[in-house]
Amino acid sequence: MSGIDSDILREKIRERMPKPPHFSLGVTAFIATAIILLLLLVLVGGSFIAIIPAGHVGVQDRFGVVSDTVLSPGFNLKDPLTSVHQMNTQTQQIEYKQVTGTLTREGLEINLDSSVLWHLDPAKAPDIFRSVRGDYVDTKLTPSFMGLLRAEIKKYTAEDIYTNKSTEIQADVEKQLKMELDRTGIIIERVWLRGIFLPTELQVAITTKQQKQQQAQQMQFTIQQSEKEAERLVIEAKGIAEANRIKGESVTPTLVSWEFVQAIKNNPNVLYVPIGSGGGEVLFNLPAPGLKS
Repeated sequence: MSGIDSDILREKIRERMPKPPHFSLGVTAFIATAIILLLLLVLVGGSFIAIIPAGHVGVQDRFGVVSDTVLSPGFNLKDPLTSVHQMNTQTQQIEYKQVTGTLTREGLEINLDSSVLWHLDPAKAPDIFRSVRGDYVDTKLTPSFMGLLRAEIKKYTAEDIYTNKSTEIQADVEKQLKMELDRTGIIIERVWLRGIFLPTELQVAITTKQQKQQQAQQMQFTIQQSEKEAERLVIEAKGIAEANRIKGESVTPTLVSWEFVQAIKNNPNVLYVPIGSGGGEVLFNLPAPGLKS
């Protein structure tokens, strides 16, 4: 009985459910045609449109002929037979870690870490796409940078590079790399030498040499100071001696008498009596006032 009730219940549910619309053959064909046309419109219409993301340009290639006109970021209309290749014009950084095979002037191998900051010139993107096969970074930038870096390192000794020439090397490589690549459309912004690594034994030897040089310079400075002080004392002694000589030559009996008289003339207990015109004199000690003789 329960089985019969279940069948009746399911039948009633099916009767109450909405029935799908019934289309005639003509309506069905119209809908199918509309869908096909919509798909064709999307496919064909897309061939007339090129959307370039920010920081990129579009290079147009029509059956192998590259146009000099680049597409700017955003919505662009184009020939449906033309392919558009997006090229990045944003500032990028490429790092070169543990670069080996770099020799100094005396033939010692050093390792270094470096990086290059660069971007693509939008106006020259078609030239790069037209002339460079594959990745233009590997084809143009890296070989030029490595060649210039190794040539510059070879001008200096290991001690020069380790002590005070790394900044000069970095500036020279950056300048030469700009001159070489800017005309090709790769704009170099900065070149960095982030680390120069010499063998440990060589670093210790260079450091020890620098310490000895600093000690020698300090000792030389001390000697120079002592020599200058000795020269000063000699000059001072000569000055004193010369002053005494001049004073000695200027002292005469008349001058002595004059100075003596000037010293005692205000003393009320001494009476100075000059004798004659030649300079003899007599001194009398007068009794102090109030004393009886």
